Amino acid sequence: MSTAEVKSDRSFGKSVRLRGRTNFLEAVKGKNSRILQGEYCRMAVANFPDRSTRFGITVSRRVGGAVKRNRLKRVIREYLRNNKSLWPGGKTVVISLSNSVEDEKEMTSEIGKMLTGINE
Repeated sequence: MSTAEVKSDRSFGKSVRLRGRTNFLEAVKGKNSRILQGEYCRMAVANFPDRSTRFGITVSRRVGGAVKRNRLKRVIREYLRNNKSLWPGGKTVVISLSNSVEDEKEMTSEIGKMLTGINE
């Protein structure tokens, strides 16, 4: 496998990301959406079989300052990038953090469990 193939397999490009308020609201408050609540995060899942899988990540100011919020978003993106087998097909997923996170590993394992639950 070439370096370009490995890089493209691990990418998390613009086509996979939700951008813009309307896309986030469509996933969170749409007719096809459901909410999963965990200890660290809330996950809104909307079913759009005609679209590819897309992710949005939001982190509330209650979690901490900008540095901490951006770090948590990077950790979540990296987890999603490395675990593409967990991605649900044809769904739009918004991961929202609103509570303080002490352990990033517990947070990512919770996200993994929630994504596994969506696939089943």
